[in-house]
Amino acid sequence: MKLSFIVDSSSDLKIDLEKMIVPITIVPLNVQFGEDQYLDGVNITEDEFYQRMAREPELPKTSQPSPQSFFEAFHKELSKGNEVIYIGISSNLSGTVQSATIGRSMLTEEEQERVTIIDSGIASGGVQILLNEAIEMSKNKASLSEIVSQIEKTKAGIKAYVLLETLENLKKGGRISAVQGAIAGMLNIKPMISIIDGVVETIGKFRGSKKGLTKMKEIILEWKSENPEKTLYLIHSYSSTEEVKNEFDELFKLDSFPKVIFTRFGSTIGTYSSEKAIGFVAY
Repeated sequence: MKLSFIVDSSSDLKIDLEKMIVPITIVPLNVQFGEDQYLDGVNITEDEFYQRMAREPELPKTSQPSPQSFFEAFHKELSKGNEVIYIGISSNLSGTVQSATIGRSMLTEEEQERVTIIDSGIASGGVQILLNEAIEMSKNKASLSEIVSQIEKTKAGIKAYVLLETLENLKKGGRISAVQGAIAGMLNIKPMISIIDGVVETIGKFRGSKKGLTKMKEIILEWKSENPEKTLYLIHSYSSTEEVKNEFDELFKLDSFPKVIFTRFGSTIGTYSSEKAIGFVAY
């Protein structure tokens, strides 16, 4: 039986789905600026999102896809005779996995047995790591149970590190006060956060981006020393890949890694990271 994969738009996956040998479906989350509503990555581009967010006094609101959206995505793949694996954004960050679970319950009992829902415990590049591993196993004729078992094993070791350029979005979102935001701005404070199992923690505060990037370099190189053959997944909210490369070029050469994948945050994660956030996913 053929296997289909479904992710949501918080995965920030940017590929030509029509050219994929393995079927992949992306279910978009919702983004709202005031009365204007959009589907993440469908009718609002990343550039449009960041430009509008920068000029709005309030943060956009993001919300999970409807159960109906998942029902339709599941049903479409099941009708082809496929089994389905959905790898979703951490349930500690969004209600999207819950919505997918309700969508699956709308299927017949026989169809429900052919849909596997996995809470990734992460988002963005972390979901891509799990998806890419599952796809490779599928190509190598691994069974569904083997793939699911490996995804669960890999996700337990995933951790993201992100250096934030600005606290403006945390201020807009009410997570810090206007006074705290102003003081941090004057002192040029750049916080570094970690995300594991959907839990966000501040692990450092740095006076200036260079100090923060130096710490990021240390974390990446320590990870590389233990995982020399693994792909480096860089995650960011810069306007281009070249900007990200330039930030790291002064610290170390990215060509020392077997492969580097750059992922720009879309609307879901970008709402909280703001622009010029930069980080990587350890796994």
